Amino acid sequence: MQNKIAQIFDFMRVLDKVCLVKRATLLSDGTVETDSSHTFKLAFMVMLIYPYLKHKYDYGHLLELALVHDIAEAETGDYPKAMQRAHPEIKAKKDAEEFAAMQRYSAILPEPMQSKIWDLYREYEEKQTPEAKLITALDKVDANMQANFYKGGAAYWAKYEDGDQYYKINTEKKKVVAILGEPIVEALEEGTIELALDSMAKIGVKMP
Repeated sequence: MQNKIAQIFDFMRVLDKVCLVKRATLLSDGTVETDSSHTFKLAFMVMLIYPYLKHKYDYGHLLELALVHDIAEAETGDYPKAMQRAHPEIKAKKDAEEFAAMQRYSAILPEPMQSKIWDLYREYEEKQTPEAKLITALDKVDANMQANFYKGGAAYWAKYEDGDQYYKINTEKKKVVAILGEPIVEALEEGTIELALDSMAKIGVKMP
C-alpha cells in the first residue's frame, strides 16, 4: 500500500506542474490562462451540454478524457494553435514530445491506473471514439470562447508569433464539430464565431 501511495504522490506532482502551464489565451481580466483552468472549464462544458446531446455518450468517460487530454504539457508546455498551424514541423515535434511524456507519466502509476491513463491519452489522440471526437470538438470551442472573453478584445492575438492566425482559427467552422452532428455543439461554435467577429470589428479587422 505504501508503494502505491508514493506512486500517487509522484503523479500528483505531475498534475501540480500542469497547473503551472500557461496558454496563449487570456482570462477576462488579462491574466494568462493555465492548462488547469482550461481543463476545469472543459469538464464543466461537458456537464452543461450533456442533457442536450443528440447521440449517446458515456458521461464518466467524457470527463476522464477531459481530465487527461492536456497533462503531457506538464513537461512539454503549451504549443499555441497558431504556431502549430503555421509550422507543421512544430506540431510533429509537439506530438512526439507528448507521446514520450505520457509514456513516462502513465508508468509512474500502479496498475490498473497506469493502463487507464495511457489508454485515455491514446484514445484522445487517435480521435476514433464518439467520446474522443466530442472532447476534441469541445476543446476547440472552449479555446475559441476563452480567446474572446478577454475584455481587451482581439487586439492581443497579433502580439503572439503567427498571432494573425488566430483571426482565422476563431472565425472558421471546425470539421471535428461538423462531423459530430450535435446541434448544441454547432450552436456553441456559432456563438464563439460571433464573439470573435464582434471583437475583431471593434479593432477594425475584417476577414476576407
